This record gives sequence, structure tokens and C-alpha cells, in this order.
Amino acid sequence: MEHVDELIAGHALRALSSEDEERVVVHLAECERCRRRLRETEAVAASLAYSVPQVAPPPELRSRVLAIAEPVVSAPAAEAPVAEAPARPARPRTRRGWWPRFSLVAVPAMAIALVALLAWNVSLRNDISSNRDDLASGAAVALPGVGNVVAQTDGNATLFAHLQPAPAGKTYEAWVIRGSVALPAGVFEGGGTVELQLTQTAKPGDKIAVTVEPAGGSQKPTTTPIATSQGV
Repeated sequence: MEHVDELIAGHALRALSSEDEERVVVHLAECERCRRRLRETEAVAASLAYSVPQVAPPPELRSRVLAIAEPVVSAPAAEAPVAEAPARPARPRTRRGWWPRFSLVAVPAMAIALVALLAWNVSLRNDISSNRDDLASGAAVALPGVGNVVAQTDGNATLFAHLQPAPAGKTYEAWVIRGSVALPAGVFEGGGTVELQLTQTAKPGDKIAVTVEPAGGSQKPTTTPIATSQGV
């Protein structure tokens, strides 16, 4: 059977042509190996959303763009005197619109705004590229409603979580579940995107869970996990 490894990533990102998309769908229906590779690729792609720090555009950018987009209203043109007996039809007068004057201000200002947006975009792309390099060497698993975990081949694992702040007097705690044993792997407060390096290594078959615990954490889970992953 000829596999479609070179098309898996494009299918996960919905970036294939209709012909290639049909080829992948037909192949996936009968190939468990490629379905597994697709699940892994989709998990890594989903992790990118949690691995990039949230970056806000410059606060003055919106007002600057709106300012340059406001049209300049031209003064009303004076009415032409009525000729009593024109010898020939008068040539229509050209009425200047607001665009020439507006463009003198708008074009340079829009260029500055465009440069600012490009610089911001390059910064984000660099952050994503750095995180993609880290993710490419590991396996990503999802924690429904919480985020994702990326486990490297050496056992080091990172939790990318996005949760509301923990209740007063409480904290979120991550666990590595090995068989029937829950190993405490770090605490965090929530309130936005959190990147937590787990203090326990994650071996193949281990699961990752998150619970709500008393402030400071616990040595054993005291509540039912709010999310549990499949095995890494």
C-alpha cells in the first residue's frame, strides 16, 4: 500500500487541492497507520495556539489607522457666473475631489501603519517558528477543555493550558498518571495562557491530568480531574 505521508500535514491544515484531498480521504479510510499520523499532526498543530505568547498590537495603532481613513471634506466650489450669450458652449469645469489632498496625508501614514503591522507579524512568526521546532521533536496530546501537553522523547513534558483563574484558596495541579499512581507534576494559578514545565517525566503510556487542589497543591489528588489526556 502506498502511503500519503507527504500530504498528511496539508490535510491537517486543510490546505490541499480538491484532488489531493480526495486522495487522502480515500486512503485514510483503509490505513490505520496514516490515521494515527494524522491525529499526531493535528495535535501538534493545535498545540501551536497555546505555545505562542499573547501579543497585543500597539495601543495607538487603531486610532492612527482610523485617523488616516477619515476623508478630508473639500470646501464647496464657487458657482460659475452665468454667461449671457456665450459664443460657444463653455467647457465643463473640472471639480477637484478630496482624494488628491487626502492621499498626500493618507498614503505616508498608511505606509507607516503597514510597516508597524509587518514588524509585529514578523515577531509573531519568529515566536511560532521557535515553538514549532520544539514541538516537531515531541508528541502532543490534548487535554479537552484545558489545552495540550507536548512530551519530548527524553520524557520532558510541557503543559500549555488556558483556564480561568483558580477559585480563591485553590490552585490547579498537573499530574502524571502512571498506571494507578498519580505523580504530582506542578501547580499553576490559571488566568490566561500558561506554559508549565512538568516536574515529572512522562513515559510512553502515561496520562496527564489536571485537578483543582488547595493552595500550594497536594501530594495526591483530592478532586476528580477536570481533564485527562490519552497516553503520551
